[in-house]
Amino acid sequence: MTENINRLDVLTPAEKLLGLSLFWREVSYHFAFFDQVPQLNFDEAYQQFIPQVLETASTYEYYRTLQRFCALLQDGHTNVYLPPGLELAYVDSPAIRVIELRQEAIITQVDKKLAEMIPLGSRILAVDGISTPAYLKSEVMPIIASSTEHVRWAEAVAKMLHGGVNTELSLTLQTPSGDQKQCSVIRNERVGGGEMLSLKLPSSQNKRIEYKSLESGIGYVALNDFSHQDVVAQFESYLPHLAKAKGLILDLRFNGGGDSSIGGAILAYLSNQPLVGSRWKTRQHISAYKAWGTMLSEYQEYADDNAWLTGEHGLIEPKADALTECPIFVLIGRGTASAAEDFLVYAQALDTMTTIGEYTYGSTGQPLFRNLPGGGCFRVCTKRDTYADGRDFVGTGIKPDILVSPTYQHLIDGVDYVLETAVELMTRNLQNEDSPLNSTDC
Repeated sequence: MTENINRLDVLTPAEKLLGLSLFWREVSYHFAFFDQVPQLNFDEAYQQFIPQVLETASTYEYYRTLQRFCALLQDGHTNVYLPPGLELAYVDSPAIRVIELRQEAIITQVDKKLAEMIPLGSRILAVDGISTPAYLKSEVMPIIASSTEHVRWAEAVAKMLHGGVNTELSLTLQTPSGDQKQCSVIRNERVGGGEMLSLKLPSSQNKRIEYKSLESGIGYVALNDFSHQDVVAQFESYLPHLAKAKGLILDLRFNGGGDSSIGGAILAYLSNQPLVGSRWKTRQHISAYKAWGTMLSEYQEYADDNAWLTGEHGLIEPKADALTECPIFVLIGRGTASAAEDFLVYAQALDTMTTIGEYTYGSTGQPLFRNLPGGGCFRVCTKRDTYADGRDFVGTGIKPDILVSPTYQHLIDGVDYVLETAVELMTRNLQNEDSPLNSTDC
């Protein structure tokens, strides 16, 4: 299958045009965030991409072109996905993992065979002689579909070394000792990769949910997933332990979302009042109204494709045995997305709850999926969620009450600075000392 996937005749010109047109049509009709890209003339961009998709020499190149078109919308819930096996057949990376920290690219994992040449914690200063910021902006960011700048940087850095299988690239590094060096690596991880050495980083540990008892009588629950109903049952099993805790830390930093009702079911155990969720709206199309809108002002919004159906998410009613006395710190960050952000919108009314960490992912909504010629697909965000008072968080992320950003040294030392800060502040709060809970930066 893969030997034919890149043939010139896999997709006909008509199929290429059909795929582009399907995406343009569904986005034009359903997309909920055109106002967040005011500089974009989507119809004009569509016309510009017609010759580009027709000129693509392979299925892979075609889908990458569609991804560039999609990225113009700058939305984390509007994406083009490659056919199964396509990226695997044509893309690889060196046996290196890179993360973004304060707009720098830091190597956090490396194959043991490369570790002497590429020390863990090295900064990537340039790729193929191009400075890292310039390389990211020209070679990687044009295909990144993201609602927020901080996530765009994070995803671009994570993908910055991806490229053609077995191709070579040159890296300019600054090692943890401060030395600069040049090295060449091959994108052949799937063939040549071996044992990986890693910095110790905070992570979900591949667990949907986890409970730990911390110092000073603090309970800790990592809520890493809202996609499976058993998360609620597992949380309920922790309640006897949490009822004895003097304070509670909820960790949502690695929760990419799922079903908002799962987060709601958990919040019901943490609230002493009904909680109001987000407001939502979705575009409304009534053909006759659109026709009348060309003549009658009362239907003008339909003629302008700016008519909306609005609604509210349901109330979360507190449980009779809810934990309402202990203070709760919620750890958040750029990995806190979608349904996990919906959780935070509900939770904002709780005086007992304080968010700590970094801005969240900044994207949620209801995506509509459609298939594309060649076996791939795309999705379009059809629903716009806001706070109950109409404030947006899609496009910016939810700002924490206490902003805590790890440094390079925390990364090198394996320190979970956000969690350690939360424990320190919670402990001081429990001891009734002066607490910096009104601070905005740490």
